[in-house]
Amino acid sequence: MSFPGEPGASERRRPADIWSPGWDDPFVPTAESDDEYAALIEALRAVQEAVTRSRPTPAAAAAAASGLREIATAMRAFEVDEDSQIAGKRWDLAGHGQALAPPVRLDEITATSARGVVTVGRFHSGRYAMNGGVMPLIFDEILARLANRDRPWARTAYLNVAFRAPAPLHTELVLNAYLVRQEGRKRFLRGTLHHGESLVAEAEGLWVELKPEQTRNISNELEGVVR
Repeated sequence: MSFPGEPGASERRRPADIWSPGWDDPFVPTAESDDEYAALIEALRAVQEAVTRSRPTPAAAAAAASGLREIATAMRAFEVDEDSQIAGKRWDLAGHGQALAPPVRLDEITATSARGVVTVGRFHSGRYAMNGGVMPLIFDEILARLANRDRPWARTAYLNVAFRAPAPLHTELVLNAYLVRQEGRKRFLRGTLHHGESLVAEAEGLWVELKPEQTRNISNELEGVVR
């Protein structure tokens, strides 16, 4: 399998902020997009869900594995460093262009709060409901982005999640985030996840603003060693 090495006419007309994303998160409501990269991430999520839901024969599993390895090999021709990659930095998309955590759609944002929705399928299931390990990913997604909105870069210092009720699959859940207070370099946040009127989970966490020497790429020397 091979992919075009040169962008076509439609790709060359793409806005620079789509195909050359940066680390600066504008933290605005999620937009609808039908561009090629958005379609690629959606297809990747579809594969994750389909594999999870399947019971293939050995032959079908081997054929699918071969096809996925072929795609991985072809995509390596476009490999770039972390600062230049698109994944995780398409801030306009739900999930900002990555397929690890369920995509959170942001609907309402202020300087101190954010509101959105998230839906999980069986790829993120923990036996008939959302896997407990997925919940911190969802909270860290929205709380960290709110913590860093129009502020110097901060990292998660701790994130405590309390589980109140099973989170159903294939159901839209409402996610809220709040900036509680800031003390020097420390930013305290809390969040809630609801299914209708039922509180599914709540979280509280601390984000600490980085010192200049802490903003470097600490993984740079290991890039490309293992993949």
